[in-house]
Amino acid sequence: MALVLKSLYDGWNRNFHENQDLRSADYFLMNPPWFPFVLVAGYLYFVLDFGPKFMANRNPFNLKKLILVYNVVQVLINLVMFVLAFRLLVKIRASLTCQPVNYSTDPDGMMELNLVYSYYLLKVSDLADTVFFVLRKKQSHVSFLHVYHHSGVLLGAYVYVRFVPGGHGAMLGIWNTAIHAVMYLYFALTIQWPELTRGAHWKRYITVLQMVQFGYLTVHFGVPIVLGYECGIGKFWLWLPMIQNVFMLVLFGDFYRRTYGGTRRKVE
Repeated sequence: MALVLKSLYDGWNRNFHENQDLRSADYFLMNPPWFPFVLVAGYLYFVLDFGPKFMANRNPFNLKKLILVYNVVQVLINLVMFVLAFRLLVKIRASLTCQPVNYSTDPDGMMELNLVYSYYLLKVSDLADTVFFVLRKKQSHVSFLHVYHHSGVLLGAYVYVRFVPGGHGAMLGIWNTAIHAVMYLYFALTIQWPELTRGAHWKRYITVLQMVQFGYLTVHFGVPIVLGYECGIGKFWLWLPMIQNVFMLVLFGDFYRRTYGGTRRKVE
């Protein structure tokens, strides 16, 4: 048993310390390496267990102003990150089929690293979404899809900024920030002008955009695998997001079918 535990410890130490991109070793929330996992565990405990019990005999909190500010700030940050990342990819003439990670400390390399790191911090802030649901007693919104998506994207962003910050995986952040800007704008409108979004037929297209994102990213990560390109990183870093995006496409497709599948028939 002792040998097994030592082997696990040595593997953890080798993968999470020796192979880390040292440029981000001292960044906030990057070390100790177990912190993001503890953060997600605490998040899951609050939104699935402690929070609902805490709110069981309490009135919902009125968080309208706080949530409005949160959504507007999210729109602005996602837009800024999208523009900066897109400009960098154009500047370096990034390949859409096989783009290596720039591990250097030159301005472009550090810009790429800092954008991926900022994306990770942004995914930490996204957890507030679910906390607001719980405090407003909207527990029905705390679905498996919602919780899995927030938890998985945060941990994925952390792992990538630690080992492969940018390169071929940067396209995921490009898509995600663009779509999240649209999504949080919708949330802000729902809070401030609910009459614009209540029963609106166009809100289904936010889900369609998300599915298009997952479909494109599946192809994006699959191309170098299928064609056998060497992109300067292990194939694991291509297989992982490809499989994840297939899974998310299936989950969002099921959500779309259950939520909007009968809309046209009802109207007709």
